[in-house]
This record gives sequence, C-alpha cells and structure tokens, in this order.
Amino acid sequence: MLIHGKTVEDTTKSRSSFSLSELNSLIKSVLDHALPDNYWVTAEIADLKCNQRGHCYLELVEKSDGRTLAQQKAVIWAYEYRKLSHKFEKTTGESLKPGMNVLVLVAVTYHEVYGLSLNIRDMDPTYTMGEMARKKKEVLERLRKKGIIDLNKALPLPLAPQRIAVISSPTAAGYGDFINHLENNPYGYKFHHILFSALMQGAEAEESIISALDNIKNNRDIFDAVVIIRGGGSAIDLNCYDGYPLASATARFPIPVLTGIGHEKDDSVVDMVAHTRLKTPTAAAEFLISGLRSFEENLLMIHSKLHAHTERVLKDVSYKLNALAQKLAYLPLKTAAAHQNRLLILRKDLENRVRELIGKEDNRLNAMGQAVRHLDPENVLKRGYSITSYKGKVLRDASGLRKWAVLETRLHKGTITSIVQDKKETKASEKKHADFLLPGFDRT
Repeated sequence: MLIHGKTVEDTTKSRSSFSLSELNSLIKSVLDHALPDNYWVTAEIADLKCNQRGHCYLELVEKSDGRTLAQQKAVIWAYEYRKLSHKFEKTTGESLKPGMNVLVLVAVTYHEVYGLSLNIRDMDPTYTMGEMARKKKEVLERLRKKGIIDLNKALPLPLAPQRIAVISSPTAAGYGDFINHLENNPYGYKFHHILFSALMQGAEAEESIISALDNIKNNRDIFDAVVIIRGGGSAIDLNCYDGYPLASATARFPIPVLTGIGHEKDDSVVDMVAHTRLKTPTAAAEFLISGLRSFEENLLMIHSKLHAHTERVLKDVSYKLNALAQKLAYLPLKTAAAHQNRLLILRKDLENRVRELIGKEDNRLNAMGQAVRHLDPENVLKRGYSITSYKGKVLRDASGLRKWAVLETRLHKGTITSIVQDKKETKASEKKHADFLLPGFDRT
C-alpha cells in the first residue's frame, strides 16, 4: 500500500513513527478498501441539525435497555437531504427528528481532519412506520399480560357527568373547541371544568401528561371524568400516546378517562385503554352533553310513566264502580241506596289515596330535580360558596399552606387573588357543622 509514494513496509523500515496526517491517510486508505460498498443500517436519531447551506448533520445511536451500544456521526448533503426529507415526510406525514428509528443506506467515509462519518444516501420511511407499529403491539401485549388493559373501561360512567378534569395545552385549538362546545350547549346545562395543563406532543409529553393525571388523582373525589384533549397530528407526532407508562397510568386511573386526541385513522394505545375514545375534542364535549341529556330524559320518562299508570288505575276503578252501581239499581231502593252510599264513600276514599300517591311521587320527582340543580357548580357559587385553589389545585384544608402563599378564589362573579398572612385550621367538631356541596367549595 502506497503512502506518498512509499509502501507501508518502506515507511516502517526507514523510521519508527508516522505523522498524524500519514496515519490518518493510512486509516482512510484501509477503510476505503475494506468498506467500498453502501450498507443498510438501522439506528435511532439522537440529534439532528441543518446548517444554512442545507446540509443535515445527525448523531446516530443504538440502545438496549437504556444503555448506548454504539454511536456515530452521519451527514446528508443538501442535494440529497432535499430529496430524502420530502420522501420521508410524504410517507410518514412527519419530518425527521430526534427519537425516530430509521433505516438508512450509508457509505462509510473517513476524512483526515473531520474523522469517521456515515454519508446517508437513501432511507426507507416504511421501516420507521413499521417500528412504531411493532412497539405499539408490544405495549398492548404487555398491558394484556398485566391484566389492566380493560380496567378503566369497566368503570361505570356517572349518571350526570358535570365535574370534568381536562388535560390539554391551554393554547391548543382543540381545547378551545371543547370548552366552547361544552359551555354553549343548546340545553343550557352547566359544567364545572378545571384545566390541568400539559405538553401534548414531543419527547416530554408522556411524562407531562402522567404528571397531570397524578394531580387529578389527588383530587379525584371532586371529578366525574377526565378528558385528554389534543386536536390532531401525524402518526409520528402522536407517538407519545403509544408508550407503556402513559397507557398503564390511563388504564389504572380510578375514574373514567375520555380521549379526544383528534386523529381518525388509527387508535393510539391510550385510546384503546381509555374508558371512551372520541374522534375529536368537540366529539368529547358532545358525549358529555349527551350524558346529561340522557339523565334528564330518563327523569321525564319516569314522571310520564307514573302519571300514565295513575290515570289507568283511576279509569279502571271508575269503570268497576260504575258497573257495580248499575247492578245495584236492580236491588230494592233502600238496599241500593245504602250500598250506593257505601260505594261513594269507598270511591272517594280510593280517589283520595290515589291523589295522595300521585302527590308523593310528584314531590319525589321534584326533589330529584332539585338535587340535580343543587349540584350545578354555578348554582353553588350563586349561593355564596366559592372555590379556592393553590398552585392550580383545589384547596380543601389549610394544613399545607405557608405564610405569603398566593391563593385564587373563584366567586359567582369574578375571581379574587389573596395572600396568606395567618391561618386557622378547623377542628373536627367544627367540621361537622360546615355546610358544603362539593369538596373544594367554601362559604363566602
């Protein structure tokens, strides 16, 4: 092998060392001869940056159980990157980004100054999609083996779902659609909803959503259901909803979880383990509205059936009494008159009893309706109650508060921000006399 006109043997004989450039030239020559072809390689993108000239520089890694087994620099020159990135986006609906598993065709190159690198010349986007499907299948199988895949689905939905915990980004269009549809429903139903802000896409989304679920779990007694809202995205963009930690947390959650993530083609794992999967945030709002509508219709149906049954009983009794009266007309006048008086008394007594029964059932139905209206958070605030929260969480006792803590109190009209200067914790004997509708409401 020649190096600057000399063979390796000649160089070794004439002196005992190489210059750095000579050694690097030797390495380059060896690699060029040993690895002359292109090679298909699978790896994960650990980092990706593009410069002003359009060249794309990547850091490829191979991991196992969280441990890095291999790492290598790679480059896609601007001319190739324009073509390959378009091909990848057309197939997957997403651009190349860190965290993706890719199958790339590379040439091994070595530069005397910049060292070893992989020159990416082609890639197979279907591999990335296939890897996502494989991981999704593994997560579902793990959930089945744990016996938790249907836990949340088995929870009963509340008869009147009015108290809703929402997990979403506060700036997401889907969240705005959900709230607007919920608050402007055609029946005038009132909902009490609290936002638990979270990242809804990207590498940190899964951990952020799990944190929001944990916060809701600490206050689960004041909520009827949880709604996870995003508002659409590509398959890769929504990959965070296919991970085991988030799917497990959703499946094990103690109250029903609804999803309105906003993609229609394929269900994510979180969709599959949630109590109810809705296609869009608006559909999730409509589902909750339909729950209250169903509850109201059931009350009206019971009321209608009761009145119809009572009317039938009265008509039947009246018919029988008239029949008896006709028979008595053939009896001697005195005997008939005595029996008729007795029948009139019995008839009047029976009518009174039936009316009394109707009155009791009407009162019971009215009481049920009053109870439903009493649970309306808006009515609770109108009666002088308030909701006090600390750091976004509903406050139920003062034991964890410190001086100068900033509190936010929601009234029927307006919100008050206050600072704690002193606190007094309520004794157990005093709590028995405290009147409240929902945990977290205070008497203003």
